[in-house]
Amino acid sequence: MIRSLGLAASLFAGAVLFTGCTTDEQLHDVSGTITHDGKPIPKGLIFFDPDAAKGTTGLQGFANIEGGHFDTALPGKGKGIRGGTYSVRILAFDGKEAPESPFGKGLFPEHQFTKEFPSQKQTFDYDVKKGK
Repeated sequence: MIRSLGLAASLFAGAVLFTGCTTDEQLHDVSGTITHDGKPIPKGLIFFDPDAAKGTTGLQGFANIEGGHFDTALPGKGKGIRGGTYSVRILAFDGKEAPESPFGKGLFPEHQFTKEFPSQKQTFDYDVKKGK
């Protein structure tokens, strides 16, 4: 009986912890290619900041850019978005690592624009110089 109570208490505690760590936020992955004047960005970061003024809420999405490609689904290298209007920020580097600059030298100042994203998994390609 004591063993059964201990097992039941452990299961209950586990269920409470599991329930407390869940979120109702449905995230959708975004992947694609980021180029600058038609050439893949060697290394960089892309951020998706929800535009609260347009009613988009939630956490920031992000992904690493490597060889021009990014994917928010890669474990430890990205986080998806909910959908809605986002301020997209792109940071690009030459990929030549140095102790003081692990991504290399910056290729251009931070590039920023606003875009509406649907609430679904999607591909998004963008050329920084062309702005589309």
